Amino acid sequence: MGAPRNWDAYARELEAALDMRTPGGFRDLFAPGARFADPANAPTEDLRDIQHQTRAVMPDWRQEITSIRGGDNWAFFEWIGYATYRAPGGDGPGNGTPITMHGATIIEVDGDGLITSWRDYLDRKEPEDQIKSAVRSEREGRGG
Repeated sequence: MGAPRNWDAYARELEAALDMRTPGGFRDLFAPGARFADPANAPTEDLRDIQHQTRAVMPDWRQEITSIRGGDNWAFFEWIGYATYRAPGGDGPGNGTPITMHGATIIEVDGDGLITSWRDYLDRKEPEDQIKSAVRSEREGRGG
């Protein structure tokens, strides 16, 4: 068994790779055949599709990892995500609403530190409620 993994340094690397405002890095953290799952997606190996989905709805997604713990081949981290909601077609109710999301992720990594499994846990209602509130406020501001 080698030296313990520096999960705090790894968290900073993840934050940089997950920042949609700057290109690249996310898929480089994954081993070939790695699987990703979250409340919106069944487990998939199509990481490119996950990135496209995220960028379509939250083009400036970024997240702060607030806590991370791990072992030799796994880690659990809590995070806060920040983004601006983009409505389908880039025009619609709530378009441009800033959102904040809280969640947790479990990853498994191989001996090289590449992710083999990523599972996100979050409440999808949290951003939906923020968008709905912004739409209500906008309608009330227009008197409607």
